[in-house]
Amino acid sequence: MSRSTICGIALCVVSLSALGFWHYRQAPDAGMLVVASAPVSASKPLPIDAHLIDQTGIIPVGDIPRFEQYMGWILRESGIDVRMVFLPDMGNKTIEAQAVDWMAQLQIGKQTGQQRGLLLLYDLQGQRLKVEVGYGLEAVFPDVFVNYLVQEHAKIFFASGDVSLGLRLLLRLLQHRMREAVIGNDFDPRTIVKARELAYLSGGAGVNAAVALGSKQGSQAIVPSKSKAAFPAGQSPTSTYHTYLAWLAHWPMDPDAQFFTPESRQYLASLPSSPAYAEFILLSEYGKQFKIVERGDLALLYFTNTPLVSPHFFIKVDGEWRLDLMAEVRNTREHTGGEYTWAYSGDQDKYTYAFRDLLVTLKGYRRIQDGDNRMLVIRGED
Repeated sequence: MSRSTICGIALCVVSLSALGFWHYRQAPDAGMLVVASAPVSASKPLPIDAHLIDQTGIIPVGDIPRFEQYMGWILRESGIDVRMVFLPDMGNKTIEAQAVDWMAQLQIGKQTGQQRGLLLLYDLQGQRLKVEVGYGLEAVFPDVFVNYLVQEHAKIFFASGDVSLGLRLLLRLLQHRMREAVIGNDFDPRTIVKARELAYLSGGAGVNAAVALGSKQGSQAIVPSKSKAAFPAGQSPTSTYHTYLAWLAHWPMDPDAQFFTPESRQYLASLPSSPAYAEFILLSEYGKQFKIVERGDLALLYFTNTPLVSPHFFIKVDGEWRLDLMAEVRNTREHTGGEYTWAYSGDQDKYTYAFRDLLVTLKGYRRIQDGDNRMLVIRGED
């Protein structure tokens, strides 16, 4: 028994690109997985242990092993069996019937004994995405959360043509929700409403929406020119951080916001995003407790009541504090499949020299000694 959500999604299959960066790192003690290296043909035997089956050629061949590896890490960390299936058409069946068949044939979630499985089934001809949630995960992925992902994230990337990137970010959103559930945090749509009015949140379990075909260039959001003055650098790290949270709540986000360092602005301008992904970052930090340590013109912000969010770095220039996003990129690494979701990786840079005494190594991960260092329960090892 499972719960499902269906959405009509128009998919542009022209000029799909295989992006070369995968930000997640393997847990220090996690073993490598043996994965497939090519799309599955409909004529070949069904690989029931495959996490991604593409009979359409939508996903770049080079990305398939990475998806397999990533979803394998998610299974190890959370005990949640995530699968993706792309079909050219539904044959003589409905998408609902196909989803039931694939859940059964792949035995999705069966190994946990609790139906902890999730299937994303895409019908290329009908341009529809069906999300099937096993009954053991209904509390983790309620209807409102699944609808939110489809409306605010999936259809944007499917329409833009960046399907592989969109799915990768979608996995991050799903994984963060799993981790929040592990530490006892429910998904509260009221928090999202505070950041942005989302009328569909009060709807039912299903959603069916048409989305026009698009291109990467045509799908870029236009930032109002007046927004640049709305997010200035602050007189303290705390004020700059609050500006950062406000910036996340305003879509489309302006990558040229003045509270970022110049290098950070250049980096942000190169990154695609979606309202759901921006809010994923916002909701992971909104209302969380933190501490800030200032040393000269540098500052480090770390969280004390969530182990899931990596620290922020600030630098004081001409009397104003700016968020150094590139320092976060260089000095922290996201992990999956282990007890911790991030680790400090800096070594010879100015921030590490300034704050080295705050670091501690736990289970092979470098963390902030005074931060929240609660370990995740690795269900996949039970």
